[in-house]
Formats: sequence, C-alpha cells, structure tokens
Amino acid sequence: MTTTEQSLSSTSADVSRTDVHRPRFHFTPESTWMNDPNGMILHDGRWHLFYQNNPLGSDHDNLSWGHAVSDDLATWTHLPVALRFSEQEMIFSGSVVHDAQNSSGLAAPGEPGPLVALYTSAYTAAHPTRAGIQAQSIAYSTDGGTEWTHYAGNPVLDRDSANFRDPKVFWHAESERWVMVTVEAVDFQIHLHTSADLLSWEHASVFTHPEIDGGIWECPDLLRVPVAGSAGKSAREAWVMVLSTNPGGPAGGSGTYVLIGDFDGRSFTLQAPPRPLDLGQDCYAAVSFSGVGGNPVLMGWMNNWDYAHQTPTAPWRSSMTLPRTLHLEPTADGTLDLIQHLIVPEAVRTVDLGALSAAARPVVLDAAEPFRLRGVLSARTPHRLVLRFDQDDLARELVLSVDAAGQIVVDRSAAHETTFARDHGRSAPYVPAAGTEEVSFDLVVDRSCIDLELDGGRALVSQQIFPGASEATVHVEPGA
Repeated sequence: MTTTEQSLSSTSADVSRTDVHRPRFHFTPESTWMNDPNGMILHDGRWHLFYQNNPLGSDHDNLSWGHAVSDDLATWTHLPVALRFSEQEMIFSGSVVHDAQNSSGLAAPGEPGPLVALYTSAYTAAHPTRAGIQAQSIAYSTDGGTEWTHYAGNPVLDRDSANFRDPKVFWHAESERWVMVTVEAVDFQIHLHTSADLLSWEHASVFTHPEIDGGIWECPDLLRVPVAGSAGKSAREAWVMVLSTNPGGPAGGSGTYVLIGDFDGRSFTLQAPPRPLDLGQDCYAAVSFSGVGGNPVLMGWMNNWDYAHQTPTAPWRSSMTLPRTLHLEPTADGTLDLIQHLIVPEAVRTVDLGALSAAARPVVLDAAEPFRLRGVLSARTPHRLVLRFDQDDLARELVLSVDAAGQIVVDRSAAHETTFARDHGRSAPYVPAAGTEEVSFDLVVDRSCIDLELDGGRALVSQQIFPGASEATVHVEPGA
C-alpha cells in the first residue's frame, strides 16, 4: 500500500477567531480524532510528526497514522494520511528512523537509505491467522516521507500477544545495533530487542518496576540525555526511560513518568526512583524526535484517557503539547535532575511580570491570541496568580497558587465555559527543594492549551482549558 501527497494546509496560517478553542501553535488535526504522537523525526532539516488518527471521524477508531511537517516546530502543514487502516489491521503507535546505511536493504542499491516506520499491527477479528494479536511491522519511504510501502514480510516481530505494542527504535552506536523498546502493556513490562537490519530481531532483556502500576503501560522511549556542565571529551550523559501509564498518572487518569539510569546496549538499569515527566493532567504518550543531536526534543498528546472523548471541540479533537527539550543537571547529593525547557514560538506575545505582588495592577490580554507570562513566585508566602476570562457572569478563571508549605498547584476547575473533566481540576503539586525562596515560572496560554515551566525547568504542567474567551485579565491575590 502506498500514499501520495495531495493538497496541503497549515495549522497556523489563518486560525479563525470563530473556532474559539483551536490553538495557534499547538498542533491539532484538521477535522478528525488524534491521540498519540508517532514516528516523530527530524530529517533533512524538516520536522515530521505522525500521529494516531481516525481519518473518518472524531472518535477513537479506524486507527491510522496522520502526518504533518514543520520547519520550525510552530507552524505545521498537514499531509495526507501516511499509513491507513484496513479491514484486517489497525495501525497503532510506533516510530520512524532514518536507515542511513540501508542496513535493511529496503532502498535500491546506491540510493539514499530509506525512512523506516516501525509500528504495531493491531490485527482485527477479520484477519485470517492473527485475529486479536498485536505484532510489530514495517513500512518504508524512499522519497523522504511522502510515499510509504508496507514491507512484504510483515510482521517482523510477533510474540503471539494481544498487548505487545508501541515500538520505539534507535541506533546504538556502541553495539552497532538497532534497539527496539516495546511494552507488554497489561503485564507492566518493557521488552528490549536488537537487530542489525531492522528486519530480524533478537530479544535482549525485560525491564519492570513495582512503583509504576496503573492499568496498562504504553509508549516507552529510551533516550541518551546529556548532563549539563560536562562538555568536551569527557562529556557525561545518562539514559532516561520515558513511560506512559493509564491510569496511574501523576494528576489522575493517564500520565507519563521518567526513569533515569544506564543502558549497555541490551539492558536498562535504573539509578533513581521514577518521577513524573509532567505534573499536569494532559501529557500522555510523550516520545522523542529521532534524528536530533544533543538534547532530546519530546512532544506528548495533550489529553487524558479519562475524558478524551468529551473534549468540547468539533470536528477536530485533541492537541499536542508544545515541544520541550531535555537535559540533566547534577545535584548536591550526586543524583541527577531532569530539566525540561519549553520550545516557545517567537511570535508569542511575552509579558514579564517580575516578582509577583498583590499590589500590582491587573494586566489585560487578548485571549484569542497566544500569550506568555513570565515571573517569580515566592515560595514563602501563600498567593495566587489568577487569569480571569472575560468580565461576564461565567466567572471563568485559571489559578496558579502557592500554599503555606510552598507547594505550587495549577487549578483549572473554573476555567471552562461548560463543565469539563469535573474530577480532574488540579495538577499534581510541585514541591520546591528545601530552603527555596523563589520559584520562576513561564506560562504559555494558547486558547485551549496551557504549558507551564516551573523552577528553571524542574517541573512542567500541561493542561487543557476551554474558556471560549476573547479577553484574559491577570490578577495577583493573597493566598489562603
């Protein structure tokens, strides 16, 4: 099966003010359902985003790979569906790599190496031999990602399992092997396989951890992450496993965790307890872009399985988070902190609030356009940064609060024009290190999407809000 490029459209060139919830710089599908990001890769200077997509409607069904491209991670151009479902096979999550040396032999001799998509074939009841089975398959592109051909020998890895999925693949230079990270979702296991050619896979190891439970594990990623301040020949790095759970997320419902450790080409060894990737309710299935040198770049699905089907947009449904970079910083006790920085489009209006004071005059902003608030929170005095949307009887507001113990929480309970996610109003709390006097914040509000970076990137919060507002007023108030 192949796909060819058709008409193109941009997500950001002309966002209608009548589509009050559609963000300008967070990727959204044109008119259909979207969930997990898939196959993200930086190739020949262009960012490719594939994603779980129902090309026929606004519900979680007919799963295929949608496709969009960007030159700046801010403005996205929609392309035709890359990998389409069939009667016998749904196209579940996976990854894309550039097989530069043509180790797979999928490109013609002497031609540039192909892009190779590794995805989960979720075989339907109509499949004659694998009904109900999930196995790993391949499609490839020799034109840079426009046309895709399914490999005739699919699947390339089959454990005869109903919940074996989400292959994330990368090249491990030290062992000169491809590595595939997958999950046995209901067994709470990450399986690692290796290959010389992307076609034949050898089982290497299994990783599990008793502190991460939830109903299922999904969308693993294994990243080589630099440690800041260790440049040069002796540059230090560590490995970070990213893993999503549903439920069991940090703020309830689905969510994502990180585990810092080491990887020897076959096995991952944990060196620190699991910690949340994101303290918000809306960051799931976050994975990295292939083809990026230095600090990894991640993006997640900005939704939560507890209420994804009720998000009040039509006919499109769901956004992606802003992309973020990752690096590690050593701490005084010799451990490593994961630091994340939002990649914020230059076009976003920025307001520097400085050190917050209840005496400050309110700031009025156009809520139909993205804006960014930066400043400093006191970790010693309870107070609230409040965004009130429109001056009417609906009393919609988003609250960033610091309590008497210095804990920071984002509360969106009253930020919607109609009832939404009633049981998921508050983020998980961020607790600054003991002795912290001040905490920096960087808050991006893009219509229905908020991304908050706290304490120099030591915590991120991703949330959806649906105020449907034209104006936002920023207030600083004493806390309880």
